[in-house]
Amino acid sequence: MKNIIRYSLYFFSLVLFAQQESYYTLYQYNMNVINPAFAGSQEGDLITILDRNQWVGLEGAPRTLALSYSRPMKNNVGLGISLVSDKIFIEKQTFAYIDFSYRLQVEEKTTMYLGLKAGGNFYSSDPSNLTTYSNIPDPSQTSISSFNPNIGVGLYAKRDNHWFSFSLPRLFNTKRKDDLAVTAKDRVHTYIGGGSEFSINENFSLKPSLMFRKVKGLPLSTDITNFVSYQNKYDLGLSLRT
Repeated sequence: MKNIIRYSLYFFSLVLFAQQESYYTLYQYNMNVINPAFAGSQEGDLITILDRNQWVGLEGAPRTLALSYSRPMKNNVGLGISLVSDKIFIEKQTFAYIDFSYRLQVEEKTTMYLGLKAGGNFYSSDPSNLTTYSNIPDPSQTSISSFNPNIGVGLYAKRDNHWFSFSLPRLFNTKRKDDLAVTAKDRVHTYIGGGSEFSINENFSLKPSLMFRKVKGLPLSTDITNFVSYQNKYDLGLSLRT
């Protein structure tokens, strides 16, 4: 019986699914990180900076830094960049991408943007920072450092005060390996979302939105968000994730 339990635990430890990409509560303000079609869809230059910390006070706790910039160009073209740094304990990932979009005027009030992002992921893992009971390093645990190129696609549409977004930020299932075996495999993430803006009066408006995220092996994730906006300068709201 003990052997059955032991072998079962060993087998199930070979196939594990976990969060691979950062969650963005305020995804509306970091949209071209997950959807390249958003680049250039807004008037003028748009720059966003995000710093997210989890489990504050715990050494090695997850931290995400994100920077995105985009602007509309001539000939219906939009350009942008998106940089994301994720660090958790012994692992660090840095995603660096260039975003390109092309604007299509579908109808008088409907505009569609088709997007493409290209770049890659700089990944590193240093097991030497792990502390064991014996304080003796495990020689089988070696540092990993790699670069995985990737591309992503997206669609973004606007009509009046409504918007719709569909994107696959990374199309390739990249693998991370050490000297012994494949240690992890990145899965394709799918994002589908939409939202609206409803005027309350000349100063205030409501901005409800939804964002669905799906990756193989994990349940569907849903973000339900609603903001109250003052003169489109200050937003205050709540977000629920299921």
